Amino acid sequence: MKALSKLYNYIRCIPKTLLFNFSYLPFKQAIKLPVIVSHRTQFLNRKGCIVVPKNAKTGKIKLGFGQVQVADASYSRFIWSLEKNGSVTFGHNVRIGTGSKLFVSGALSIGDNVNFSGETSITCQKQIDISEGCLVSWRTLFMDTDFHEIINNDGVCLNPDKPIFIGESVWVCANSTILKGVSIGAHSIVSASANVVSSFEGNNIIGGNPAKVIGSMENKTFCM
Repeated sequence: MKALSKLYNYIRCIPKTLLFNFSYLPFKQAIKLPVIVSHRTQFLNRKGCIVVPKNAKTGKIKLGFGQVQVADASYSRFIWSLEKNGSVTFGHNVRIGTGSKLFVSGALSIGDNVNFSGETSITCQKQIDISEGCLVSWRTLFMDTDFHEIINNDGVCLNPDKPIFIGESVWVCANSTILKGVSIGAHSIVSASANVVSSFEGNNIIGGNPAKVIGSMENKTFCM
């Protein structure tokens, strides 16, 4: 029964999957359907451009699928909003789960083998780079902007947008927030409900509000 339900959902995704691939990709890439898009997806803006690996296999980039305990998969929508000047670059084997929301007018890059479990929000007005092998849990927020400018008397913006960089094999746990200007080094863990407003070197465990180093990943491993 579960297998039939899964098959049914994949059949329902065909119209939006075709629309997505043939809107964004050259015909020779689009015909392979490297990106599959859930039928529960809402396209707010379908502009800009996307880049996928030339040899990407069919259905290895998944948008809006899966299930997490905090979302009703029957109603949880995946939101795609890519503005005219925005771009999204996907690596191999990328999954952005159910209920996630992407608002991109800058440059968003997601590396190979990155998995967002669901209910993630990404707001990219400048640049966000998420390196290969990262695991991102539910209800996380990545935001490289304040959404508004603060201008001083000389007309200078005091809070410009700043890029976010996440190194390889970083585990971002549930309910975490990563704000503009943050760089997190490889093989780190961002603990649940952390509010990350400054940068950290690799091999650290980061937690708290504001986040600080609470442990080390030196000589330790975790399963993705």
